[in-house]
Amino acid sequence: MLSTYACPFKVKSADESGNFEGYASVFNNVDLGDDLILPGAFVKVKTTRTGRLRLALYHNLTQLIGDAEFKQDGNGLLLKGKVNLNVSYARDAYELMKEGTLDEMSVGFNTLEDAVETREGRRVRVIKRAELWEASVVPFGMNPEAQVLSVKSDIRSFESALRERMGLSQKEAAAVASLGFPAIHRDGGLAATETVEQLKQLGNSIQSIFEGIH
Repeated sequence: MLSTYACPFKVKSADESGNFEGYASVFNNVDLGDDLILPGAFVKVKTTRTGRLRLALYHNLTQLIGDAEFKQDGNGLLLKGKVNLNVSYARDAYELMKEGTLDEMSVGFNTLEDAVETREGRRVRVIKRAELWEASVVPFGMNPEAQVLSVKSDIRSFESALRERMGLSQKEAAAVASLGFPAIHRDGGLAATETVEQLKQLGNSIQSIFEGIH
């Protein structure tokens, strides 16, 4: 399952061709979810055939908006990206980026090596090595770290509810949550009855799949 890490983002050097520059991840910063990415942690990168990082909207890899050159420096993951303005939703996103409504970026990655350490009196998960998949533009608002914590906590609570109320295993609940939670979150809450019913059916299907391979 891909992990995500978000940070404040300000579009720099924006032009009418869709070019921008900025940091998609900041190193050595403990977020409110107690995660920290070490400098140089992205030892592997899933790139396009031209060696660039894919850019997405809201971590939705069916809604790619462009690509970017990337490098890791002492501060974080620096992107020099280009949004494809020939794609309608990408053009709309770029306008929101320029005006500051979409003011945060988040990276999607697989953790290859991590450790729990004490940093400034806090127990944190330190990401030492990871495989970077994409960078996304996301709308978490003026307090992005608090919003990231809220999403992480909601997903964990959702997984717990799936285990307790639907009888799924931890692995099964994580699979259902990773597929279903983003849709619920966008729809405005866990009380969306139709969505919940669909997820119950999805959970039963996934449970049957897992039972078939045990």
